[in-house]
Amino acid sequence: MDGILNLNKPAGFTSFDCVAIARRLTGERKIGHTGTLDPEATGVLPLCIGKATRLLEYMDDMPKTYVCTCRLGLVTDTRDIWGEILQDRRAEIDSVSREMVESGLSSFLGEIMQKPPVFSAIKINGKKLYEYARAGKEVEVPERKVTIHEIELLEWNGPREDFVFKAVCSRGTYIRSICHDLGEILGCGACMSGLVRTETCGYRIEDAVDMETFRSMNQEDIAKLLDPLETAVSGLPRLELDERTARLFKFGNPVWSENIACPEGNCAVFYEDKLLGIAKSGKVSKVIPE
Repeated sequence: MDGILNLNKPAGFTSFDCVAIARRLTGERKIGHTGTLDPEATGVLPLCIGKATRLLEYMDDMPKTYVCTCRLGLVTDTRDIWGEILQDRRAEIDSVSREMVESGLSSFLGEIMQKPPVFSAIKINGKKLYEYARAGKEVEVPERKVTIHEIELLEWNGPREDFVFKAVCSRGTYIRSICHDLGEILGCGACMSGLVRTETCGYRIEDAVDMETFRSMNQEDIAKLLDPLETAVSGLPRLELDERTARLFKFGNPVWSENIACPEGNCAVFYEDKLLGIAKSGKVSKVIPE
């Protein structure tokens, strides 16, 4: 079984829980997911099954869209409402206005440096940050560059109510950190109170299958639901080969790209509408086996 399943992850499941369920239902051991979602977050979690796992690294580079709910006045160790409260500053939030929140959100637009939460899966010296945090050990968390393509306030009912914003961002962006940093800008603290990923890797939540439906399906039904491998690389430039160059590409022969205008960076290589693999600047990067 090969292809991509667009799953709508429910709250209370880890991303790995979803992979484990898919392995049990499909009987396929080679399954991976793109872009980890926290247990309490919901939304689009594409599962790559069989040969599609070879394309995971190329899918995750595409922008992701989130709808986030944020609460003013609370600062927690996880930067969301499920963590331990470090500061309760709700007495300071009444002066916060819609205009202040919109201005604060707009300051994140573009390329920014962001410090990930200590409760995250980023590895430092071979250990995940949350492992240090759970052991009570402090470790220096380096900032990293991320890009916020779009960010806008969707719903505001005053500072005492959770507000909602949408963000379109690059791989590696932590929405929890945006909430935390926004709270610093506003001077009252803030944390994330809900998160839905509505789009990633070209997959939309409107087209996703919910977990309850997925768990009721048999292998035949699941196979019909899978998108072909080609959809995984829809965001990459496409390069069509003829029969001769396709054969050379599949065998990794470096002369395949002679006299071909190859795009810079990664591109998806096709022959007769069939995905052969990935090339990077004219060199074979990955071949999809027959």
